[in-house]
Amino acid sequence: MIQLMICQLRQLTPFVILWTALVVIFYGIELSTGRVDELSYLDWCGPACSVGSSSDVVLFTIFLYMIAAYSLFPRDYDESTIDFLRSLPVSRGQIFVAKVLAAWLLICLLIAAEFILHGLALSLNTQTITGQYYWYNESVFLLRYNLFAFVIVAHGVFISWFRTLGLILYLVYLIGLIALEQAYGITGPYSIFRFFNNEYYGQKIMMDWWAVSTHVLAAIVLLAISYTLWTRTDSKPRLPGTSKFARFLPTIAAFTGFMLVVLTMVGLLMQAGSNDNRGNVQQLASTHYQFAYHLNDEEQLIELIQYADDDYQTLASFLDASEQPNIQADMTSQSQHALGLASYKKIRMVLNNGESVNPVFRRVLSHETAHVFQTIESNRKLSKAGNTVGFFLEGMAQYTSFIIVPDTQTRTSNWAISSVAWKRHNITFDILSNRAAFESLYDPELLYGIGDIWVDAMVTVCGESSIGDFLRSTGGEKAPPAINGTQYWRYHLQNIGCELEQVNHIWRQKMQQINEQREDGAFPTFDNVAVSKRDNLLVIKADVTPDKTGLLPQRYYIRVQGETRLAKTVSPILTGRQTQTEPTVQVEFTVPLQEIEGNRFRYQIGYDP
Repeated sequence: MIQLMICQLRQLTPFVILWTALVVIFYGIELSTGRVDELSYLDWCGPACSVGSSSDVVLFTIFLYMIAAYSLFPRDYDESTIDFLRSLPVSRGQIFVAKVLAAWLLICLLIAAEFILHGLALSLNTQTITGQYYWYNESVFLLRYNLFAFVIVAHGVFISWFRTLGLILYLVYLIGLIALEQAYGITGPYSIFRFFNNEYYGQKIMMDWWAVSTHVLAAIVLLAISYTLWTRTDSKPRLPGTSKFARFLPTIAAFTGFMLVVLTMVGLLMQAGSNDNRGNVQQLASTHYQFAYHLNDEEQLIELIQYADDDYQTLASFLDASEQPNIQADMTSQSQHALGLASYKKIRMVLNNGESVNPVFRRVLSHETAHVFQTIESNRKLSKAGNTVGFFLEGMAQYTSFIIVPDTQTRTSNWAISSVAWKRHNITFDILSNRAAFESLYDPELLYGIGDIWVDAMVTVCGESSIGDFLRSTGGEKAPPAINGTQYWRYHLQNIGCELEQVNHIWRQKMQQINEQREDGAFPTFDNVAVSKRDNLLVIKADVTPDKTGLLPQRYYIRVQGETRLAKTVSPILTGRQTQTEPTVQVEFTVPLQEIEGNRFRYQIGYDP
């Protein structure tokens, strides 16, 4: 039995080489491009530690483990080497068990080695707090990875009996699960992605034992079926005179089938993402845009085009742009949470509410066009520093959009809200230049207003040309690749002849001045927030204390976000009501439990100022 396992381990040598190559590449990149001595436990853990589950991590892990599992039996049967093993004084059952155990134990050993490397890498960080190593969590992760390896080995052994058909059906299963999650937010123990569902009690990880036990039991059943299939299957020796083409035909068929399934599913997902259900899509070109739109939005688009090219040219001149790209503008979006989105030379916008074109649409188009110029002028390098420059990306787009399409009332309102939040939460530049931390603490919408004021301070200190100069500085060939936060900003502002400290000083002055000079708007505070359950409702109550104006808002809102498993969903926003006015004003929010996915959720209470 042991000799059989050793023999199988030798056959898995290519898998060990592949694993080793991946580890060497990963650590080579990390050690050569990053500041390893500054990385914390969470930096190393990344998506694997995030609440919920990461489909990217799970898919990569499945495909990696499947390589070892799928190769256990088919080759021996196709080349008749299984006949030699059966001639030995061991039973067919022992051969089957030896092969499965060898693959599983090998993967477990490689997983353990990788965990040891993580610990050694983290030990390079001498800081006491960020260098903390969570032994309990790591042991749970190690157990979970080992059990997951057992499950995937069972899957691989089972589908390998069906050869190409098994691979195709398994791919359909995986990609179908992702499509269901994205479309309906369905989560259940049947989904293999739930295996890596993270929940925490304080800092301790809690395994989703219901999902884990479900898949482990299913794996045992699959192994029992696989045992019956493989032990009763005879070898398929290659007939004399068989051509090389015929020998490789199964491999070619498997690869072709794999690619057909992947391309088909990608096409379906892209089609679902386009959400094109409002009529035929038409094309219309202007000097700088190539618009795609629904036929019943044609009047709106023609009206918008009257301003689009002039607004584009104004923005390009303001930035002294080195390139003026033609932009693909998809106006068929029906997003529920964003009027516009931008990527490299592409824009998606909502243009389907039946209204005539107003300054909002022009400003959104200008805002998203600014994002395209940010990408072009920085040679796409700003995206790599997205966490550090996130507030600037939104603030600069906001700033230029208000220059091109002025709206004093809206901008004044945005600035007032931003200054109140800045004052109450004592928002510093350090937290502003860390988008992930900022959005975990405050409403992401605040980045627009606060960023707009910061860019205004930058223009005050450094001049209007500083915006375009900064973008080009970040894309320069001599720009340091591994700096972030204040260090990133100090370097690039000095590179264009400006100082970060001066900009931040003016920014704080502007924020304070805006806060002190505001006369309108009720900005009360919430106190004594209490959360409870009532029937099938989540009930949140809070006391409301008026601000210096003595006014109270007319409408209150609560925003709820569940910790979804595979796909982010739109956060529902519900209204609240005042339940008492004496001796204190109290407001109550009720949220149906079906609006919250899973056992964890976040909420944010607010109002119309």
